[in-house]
Amino acid sequence: MSQTGAPLVGSYDYAEVARSILIAFAASYAALDLGGRVTAARGRVRAAWLTGGAIAMGIGIWSMNFKALLAFRLPVKVEYHWPTVLASLVVAVLASAIALYIATREKMGPAQAWAGSVIMGSGIAAVHYLGMAAMRLAATTRFEPLLVVLSVVLAILFSRLALAFTFDRREDSGGTTLAKVISAAVMGAAISLMHYSGMAAVSFLPAALMPNLSHTVSISPFGGSGIAIATFLVLGTAILTSSVDRQTQAEILRLNERLEQHVVERTSQLTAANQELRRLSGQLLLLQDEERRRIARDLHDSTGQDLVALATALSQLRASIPSSSRRLRKLASECQALAEQCIREIRTLSYLLHPPMLEEEGLEDAIRLFVEGFTKRSAIQVELEVSPELGRLGPDAELTLFRVVQESLNNIQRHSGSPRAKIQLARNPQEITLEVSDAGSGISEKQPMRDGEIPFKLGVGIPSMHERVKLVGGQLTIDSSSSGTIVRVTIRINERTH
Repeated sequence: MSQTGAPLVGSYDYAEVARSILIAFAASYAALDLGGRVTAARGRVRAAWLTGGAIAMGIGIWSMNFKALLAFRLPVKVEYHWPTVLASLVVAVLASAIALYIATREKMGPAQAWAGSVIMGSGIAAVHYLGMAAMRLAATTRFEPLLVVLSVVLAILFSRLALAFTFDRREDSGGTTLAKVISAAVMGAAISLMHYSGMAAVSFLPAALMPNLSHTVSISPFGGSGIAIATFLVLGTAILTSSVDRQTQAEILRLNERLEQHVVERTSQLTAANQELRRLSGQLLLLQDEERRRIARDLHDSTGQDLVALATALSQLRASIPSSSRRLRKLASECQALAEQCIREIRTLSYLLHPPMLEEEGLEDAIRLFVEGFTKRSAIQVELEVSPELGRLGPDAELTLFRVVQESLNNIQRHSGSPRAKIQLARNPQEITLEVSDAGSGISEKQPMRDGEIPFKLGVGIPSMHERVKLVGGQLTIDSSSSGTIVRVTIRINERTH
């Protein structure tokens, strides 16, 4: 196309210029807002926000450039090659997608920031110069290389500024803030300055021949207004959607925090209730031991002594009966034997309720004496192994271990059917271990064990032992199979057990 005459003199429609700058501001604000939504989202939701944000932001950048082109008035008719215009829109969307992706990553180092700035700035420059390439008019374009390079450099620098603003404001969940508005204004001004510096790099020389007008469209003022309205609708929808999502997420966060607070409160209440229950359980066991001690003392000192006196009186009565009264002497002898049997049973019951040897001689001697009596009463052979390092323990630990031995052997006698049992009592520098095992039938399959639950359903004996062991900081476990049952108690050595 041959050139004729001096360059065409153009002018700006300042209303259109103002609208293009307003679009740049709206696009910048949308970028900042959408950056926060992309950052907060994960997985497919993040991809959806990134896609929608890139489209909205790309349309805003493209619309700003196109409105700025329409604001420039030339004395010749200008039409636009719509495939090139469409290509510029695609470039704007792709550049926006890259910018949002980089600005919403967890970290953005200097190399990543500048690489993204080069890509985004080149994309914005491409949108601008593709828009100019889409112009069809009876003139040829001439570019000032220095100003073109300057416009591209400005686009890269302003893109770096935009990425920094978006990265810094992406965690801003407070909605519209002064800092966000100022950041959007700076970004919008930077984008506008890049475009108008690019416009300053071009001049139009009139041509004698008419341009090829195939695939072109003419944009009327009404069409320009339609572009602006459609752009504001897209950006407004994006900002509104982002705002609704932000408020929804904030409400969900508040509900989650409230729920977590309720959970913490309930957990604290349950913990306090469990501590109170454990304290009451400890007091109950203490009162139970005191009551056993009192009953044992009363049986031994009162009832036992009365039975001894009764047996003595019956012996004297028998001696005073004449030998000729055989029937009376036999009856007296039977009464005396019955009284002596009662004395033995009272002494055994008193010992089982509270063995005085436990306090006087220690755990080993108390268990040994109990095992001897248990073997005589039940005919179950009990093997006792005690570590030489056992020594004396604290009164609570000794009483707890004795009660476990007592309850375990009683359960073996009542439920196991085993002819023998074994007790192992060991101690190392860290802990004391008690094991009571038998060779019986084990726990029935109708009594399934659950995690953390004592499997025996034999009244309150074993559960009370479990609670007693916990009160001294120990652990009680029961392993049962068809070959027998093992009751194991482990107590760590501390001030309460030493």
